[in-house]
Amino acid sequence: MVGVRAERKQRTREQIAATALRLFAERGFEAVSVAEVARVVGVTEKTVFNHFATKEDLVYSGDEAFESALVDAVGARPPGTPVAAAVAAFLLDRYAGFGDDPARQERHAVLARLVTDSPALQARERQILARYASTLSSHIALELGVDGDGDDLRPQVVAEALIAAHGAVIGAFRRATLSGAPPAQYAPRVLAAAREAFGLLASLP
Repeated sequence: MVGVRAERKQRTREQIAATALRLFAERGFEAVSVAEVARVVGVTEKTVFNHFATKEDLVYSGDEAFESALVDAVGARPPGTPVAAAVAAFLLDRYAGFGDDPARQERHAVLARLVTDSPALQARERQILARYASTLSSHIALELGVDGDGDDLRPQVVAEALIAAHGAVIGAFRRATLSGAPPAQYAPRVLAAAREAFGLLASLP
């Protein structure tokens, strides 16, 4: 029974997020209210906020799953593998195949336009990236056996460098998408730049 309830809850969450993204894509993020999203889905506004803390989170609906997968990649890395190398491999794997996935390209194009046009979404994205860096810093501190809130700055520096690189890659994909160039043309170039950037960081602790 619990499993059925959880599945129903997940389906509702996915339906809310998909509907919101469609409405935002059609009319713009600021032009669509949470109440309207709820009405189209057929749920109450309270239900929407039970699934998503803010309106902005409707756009970034996958960020918690991404963060969880990032942490799992750190925990599952082979013995002796630096955290930075594991994170770099995880992120590069996420970017791979973008040029061959039309559905992913279409979603990215929608997100690129929405975020570029919305200061609120840009601010939320910065908050999410900062949270990723904080979470990663805590795990690096644990791996190094140091106090994450102490004088050893390595966990914070490494984590922020990795997430800054991730943000830079997102920005590169976004700019290329908005330029109107076909993904098959720009994806290999951005991926090569990402590999080079993460190659500089992979030897960090």
